[in-house]
Amino acid sequence: MKRIIYLVLFLMLVSPALAGDWSMFKKETSHSGFTTDAVSPPLVLKWTTSLREDTDSSPVVVGDVVYIGSNYGVHALDASTGRELWRNHTNGFVKTVPTVADGVVYVGTEDKRFYAFDAKTGAIKWVYPNATSVFSSSPLVVGNLIYVGASDGTLYALDTRTGEPVWSELSARGIESSPAVADGIVYFGNNRGIILAVDAASGDEKWHHETSISEIKSAPAVAYGTVFVGSNDGRLYAINSTRGALKWTYSTGSNIEASPSVKDGVIFVGSKDTGFYAIDAETGKLKWRYQAAGFIDASSAISNNVVYFGSKNNFIYALDASTGSLLWRNLTGSRDKDDITSPAISGNMLYAVTHSGTVYGYSSGAQATPAVTPTVKETAVTTATPAVSPAVTPTGTPRTSGFEYTALVLLITVLIRRRSGSN
Repeated sequence: MKRIIYLVLFLMLVSPALAGDWSMFKKETSHSGFTTDAVSPPLVLKWTTSLREDTDSSPVVVGDVVYIGSNYGVHALDASTGRELWRNHTNGFVKTVPTVADGVVYVGTEDKRFYAFDAKTGAIKWVYPNATSVFSSSPLVVGNLIYVGASDGTLYALDTRTGEPVWSELSARGIESSPAVADGIVYFGNNRGIILAVDAASGDEKWHHETSISEIKSAPAVAYGTVFVGSNDGRLYAINSTRGALKWTYSTGSNIEASPSVKDGVIFVGSKDTGFYAIDAETGKLKWRYQAAGFIDASSAISNNVVYFGSKNNFIYALDASTGSLLWRNLTGSRDKDDITSPAISGNMLYAVTHSGTVYGYSSGAQATPAVTPTVKETAVTTATPAVSPAVTPTGTPRTSGFEYTALVLLITVLIRRRSGSN
């Protein structure tokens, strides 16, 4: 019995080191935005730091390091403390989200160059300098190929070892929609309202689906044999992933620039109409809608049946994924650029960065910091009245993370001592 208890205690002590990576935009190649790593509200602020630069990039997390792009270049922060480990300058604004694979950070910039950095040191490994326009989508790495879109409508497949194009294909208009890959197919949208599927190995078109002529900035999420993607015509599209046939659309009140996330047959996406939506993946029917106090153009992250996202009123929200009930919210500043980009989750931590360059590291906790009263009423439209937890701000004194974990360790220790004393 004692050996079993010691084994359980050992596994608990080493488990925080086994946090899953959030290595690219929306976590993985199909862009689900879902992780099995558990972060439970209310969250507490563990650390905050300033990049001292503006950013439109979202954080990614690999091996206890947070990577973020900015108008300076690329930054690497210690995921436990927020301390900057390195930064390296690029000649153009890194507005897109880096991807980290096999110890290399890949990112495109507004100087028409694509960079590969050593993830540990920040040293440049190679630069591809011959693109004909700005890299305008977040890259994605599968095998030895990097898929990334440019503002002239070119989708590139670059070799991870050299940076040279293996193939490139020109679509009808600029690509801001970050490509997703599933089953050997690359899916993306362009700014002429066309959703495309091309062969990942050759770039040959499999199909395309024309929507309206509105821009598609939203990145696709691929699940259940379906491509889900938002459009600036205000609709969320569900398209058969093999044939390109339309399954359904759902219309919101404004642009859907955010990329949808997927969990348990439900699509989660925000809109510039200030609504955050949960939609049945099979039927396209609304399950619930949460009314935020600012428009939503960043994507969400899902953990432990909780969906996290930010809006232009500078709040981070945590909603119950099943009901839309507000579980927690946190104010990240009062300036115009203090709203967050898309959050990332790794281990028991949620990471978020504001457009003004402030980075937040939150952990699970049981006691929130003092409440903030929002200036606009926020509600979830569901079949039941949602319970609202107090808002919190990062200005309060945070508790250290993992106290439930510590209490459990102490409990096991007491059991070991009692067991030893009875022997």
